Amino acid sequence: MAIFCGDRSSKAAITAVSDFKKECLIDGGSLFTSESVWTPDCVKELVVYFVENLDEGEGDFFSKLKVQLAEASPQAKILASEMMWFMLLCPSNIGAETSRKNIKQVLEFSGQKFSEISTDIYDKYLNSDVLSGIGSAGTAYNTGRWRELCYFINITKKLLSLPQKERITLLDDYQEFSLWLEQVPENEQRQLRHMLLYLFYPEFHERIFGNTDRKAILIQCTDITSAQFNKMKTREADQRLYKLRQKFEKEFETNELDYYDVAPLRRLWKGDINKPLITEPKGDYTVMTKTRELSAPNLNQILYGPPGTGKTYSTIIKALEIIAPQFLAENHTNRTALKAHFDSLLKANRISFVTFHQSFSYEDFVEGIKASTGESNQVSYDVEDGIFKAICDRASSSVGGVVAADSFDKAVKQLQEKCEEADKRIEMKTVRGRAFEIEFSGGATFKVFPRSTESTDPKYVASIANVRKLYLSGSKDGIYNSSYVEGFLLYLKQHLGVKDPESNAVKSSAKEQPFVLIIDEINRGNIANIFGELITLIEPSKRAGGEETITVKLPYSKTPFSVPSNLFLIGTMNTADKSLAQVDIALRRRFEFIEMMTDYDVLEDIPDIDGINIRRLVETINKRIELLYDREHTIGHSFFLSLKDQPEIKKLTSIFELQILPLLEEYFFEDWERVGQVLGDQLKSDNNLRFIIEKFESSEISKLMGDEWELTGIQPYIRNNAALTDPLAYIGIYEPIN
Repeated sequence: MAIFCGDRSSKAAITAVSDFKKECLIDGGSLFTSESVWTPDCVKELVVYFVENLDEGEGDFFSKLKVQLAEASPQAKILASEMMWFMLLCPSNIGAETSRKNIKQVLEFSGQKFSEISTDIYDKYLNSDVLSGIGSAGTAYNTGRWRELCYFINITKKLLSLPQKERITLLDDYQEFSLWLEQVPENEQRQLRHMLLYLFYPEFHERIFGNTDRKAILIQCTDITSAQFNKMKTREADQRLYKLRQKFEKEFETNELDYYDVAPLRRLWKGDINKPLITEPKGDYTVMTKTRELSAPNLNQILYGPPGTGKTYSTIIKALEIIAPQFLAENHTNRTALKAHFDSLLKANRISFVTFHQSFSYEDFVEGIKASTGESNQVSYDVEDGIFKAICDRASSSVGGVVAADSFDKAVKQLQEKCEEADKRIEMKTVRGRAFEIEFSGGATFKVFPRSTESTDPKYVASIANVRKLYLSGSKDGIYNSSYVEGFLLYLKQHLGVKDPESNAVKSSAKEQPFVLIIDEINRGNIANIFGELITLIEPSKRAGGEETITVKLPYSKTPFSVPSNLFLIGTMNTADKSLAQVDIALRRRFEFIEMMTDYDVLEDIPDIDGINIRRLVETINKRIELLYDREHTIGHSFFLSLKDQPEIKKLTSIFELQILPLLEEYFFEDWERVGQVLGDQLKSDNNLRFIIEKFESSEISKLMGDEWELTGIQPYIRNNAALTDPLAYIGIYEPIN
């Protein structure tokens, strides 16, 4: 049942509404007094004095309402206060004390003292349990309160025009009442519709009051597209949400499910669950802020945060912190030098870079079979190393100051070419003189064919990584098929000019050199498919030389494999794509997470642009996004850094038009009303300063569709290009414009 709200409870409000239906909507009485106020005559007064007499001038809602109802009867004013009571039952972002204050204000328009309400009535309908709220109504509900009240008055007018028996029958039937509501103007757009249906029928209707969340849930949890939702009747969306609830209740074997405060439904569409998985990582993974100083770089770390917070940019510093800490310390203010040194390490294969995406696979990352066609047009299938295995091999064979000696690499390349050009396999001998043949199988692996076997599919291979390791260290410890590897190296020395590296004895005891693999957008890939069985091997204790070293046999090459302890993994993760809580738990427990949020101090270096303060602008936008969505979808500082060198309104216009507005559109599923709220359009009295405006005026709609036609779905909006070039429009985002 949707009545379940996690830590919140809607039972007190639902019980009060049950009384309200009987006392007011059926019997025509009053909640707060002994008067008869829920009558056609009282409602008619509200229509005349409020609905048909809207005040669009200056002033707050309540001061204007007092003026509008000045000539109405005391009973009509009491009716307005009880309507206000109902409208304040659901919003949890107002608070019980504020709700009581608002109700008191309207009730006392009638001359009735709030303090004269009986204790029994107060305890039933005005206590904090009833008025504490059961869900967020969003900014639009408060700023457009007059629209919601008009809608409520129109509902009441139609309902009270029915005979009492018809009202009883109608209010007892969820489907019929939902269908009946479609007669009321603006039914498709009003949040109060969803509140009313939830409070009347919580077993059928969700406590989801905003259209954006309803849309997001159906898009994330079903096969409905954004365009399909926009064309959908509100009642159809209700039905789909109800069927979805039935499915989840059956799947999870409980009706104590909620889309906001309780796992697992929140994670399915929104990702987080009030941050428990992030703030309680004990034993799984560690969350850190970017301000914490590390005594030593962690082997596995992920930089995570909203788009534009410099995650990819920061991987350069992180990589140099690991590989070249002294160079970083000496040049930490010289970004050009740091980038040049980073590029040189990238070229030398000390650093590798890869971006995960939906189709990235184990074969791309570790190893896979690649088809190739020779000169005879015959197809052959060779095992090819992925980027992860390749850098692991290089890290494994790196000792002391020598990393992948150039002469060795050149000799291996010559051997590969020689194998490809030869008509038959190349013969080699072990140190003891036993002959074997080799065949290049692609990547960094050679197949070994001992003379003592006639098998065409040998079980032996010689990994170049092992040959290099033997070459640099002189030690056969941990080397698979060591006799063939040793014979392979002997061949390179005798036939391809490889000389012994200097002072092997010294190098064998030297510290292994660090390598870095940067995985950009790590959360966009299917971690289970990409890492496969190797996800366990990246743990520090499971790596080569660790306390619990694990070696696995790879599925394609059949070679033993372990992750070296001198390979560092740095990932980046955009939380707007997928929140931290949604990331594969196997990955989360093996990485240290470093949060990167918007750095507003960086924006201080941008001079004011025609009076526009960029820091205040970005801070205000992000605060509104947190209120309307969450902190994981805020806007990063890097979007605006180009304004340092080009502090012009033309450049700011380009940033908003090509980057910020499309990003907000994506965040809010093309709900342009919410986009406008993020940009403060609802606070601008001058329509010309609003970034998002309604596409059609009422007169144009009437001309196009006729006076009787009612708009269903989302009101069409368009960008106001004139506002994009007006400095006042940007200033209006963070401060009132006179």
